[in-house]
Amino acid sequence: MPRSQQVLRWLNLGHLSALALHQSYQALAELRRAEDPPWLLLASADAHLSLGAAQTAAAELDRNAKKNLIVVQRPLGGGLVWIEPAHLNYFLLATPSSVRRRPEDWLEVLAPSLCALHAAFGLHVELVAEQELRCAGQRIGSTGAASLGSSVVLAGSFLLRGDWISFCNSVAAPSPDFRQALERALAASLLTWEEAGVLVPSHAQLAHAWREILQAEGWKIEVDALRPVEQQAIAAQELEAVDWESRGRRRVRDGIKLRASAFLTQRHWPEGWLRVWTEDGRYRAVDSNLFPAELCWALTGIEAASPMLPLLFEGYLGTQAALWQQRLETLAVWSDHQ
Repeated sequence: MPRSQQVLRWLNLGHLSALALHQSYQALAELRRAEDPPWLLLASADAHLSLGAAQTAAAELDRNAKKNLIVVQRPLGGGLVWIEPAHLNYFLLATPSSVRRRPEDWLEVLAPSLCALHAAFGLHVELVAEQELRCAGQRIGSTGAASLGSSVVLAGSFLLRGDWISFCNSVAAPSPDFRQALERALAASLLTWEEAGVLVPSHAQLAHAWREILQAEGWKIEVDALRPVEQQAIAAQELEAVDWESRGRRRVRDGIKLRASAFLTQRHWPEGWLRVWTEDGRYRAVDSNLFPAELCWALTGIEAASPMLPLLFEGYLGTQAALWQQRLETLAVWSDHQ
């Protein structure tokens, strides 16, 4: 938070096509000079799937997504993101410094205003894991980042309303049951403003409230419009082509990230399948066509390295205990860095 008045260039770009959304922040980040003040872009966009910079469509998506939805490869990090017109997206473009080198450092700068903005509409949120805003334990906002030109780019969204069915239907899945499990897991892990039961503001109301909060924190907001050279650069900006052929490595082995420290994975073997939902160092849910229901229930809430695991497997699976415990532990994902 600025101690003295720091300038913030404010650009509300309105509603954009899926391609124009990603062209805008990329082109502006590359045009922006290191000596410029931070820029904050706001925009909504047509519905689309956005792949992280290191992801491949062939590894992350069902082939039907290519026919049914717009898919964009963004230059920002993070995982697969579903963007729809109800979301209000923001992009902070800033120059890294010795004090604020990482995107997470800039999120810390924005976090007080983001928390205050949610509070102004009746939502208590907190910053978790340097990247995620949570309300009542559920993700209500998260960020992606990259370095483009002389700028650090920090991107996030206000999830005012959301329909995750199209997202779930587009994710690469080993079975229809996985998609159904993903729907349930997302419902438990993600929260929209509408689901939280508050009166959902318009994008204009939300933007106005945020601007006032930032000004109260000491920012000097310079409301601006795109200049001709910037409009030309955006129109000319080329995005990386979506690769539907190279399989690549899936960002989350055998599944998908739900939120920070929460993952859903599934794998099939000749004799059966196993699905694991991990959350905050514990097994949130375990399902298998070979496990007794009592074992699945007993595993719920167990810590990753609990000494109870071998006892439970031996008690319910006998001679197959060691094999399936190993498969469970191999399939479970606990962090992005696994």
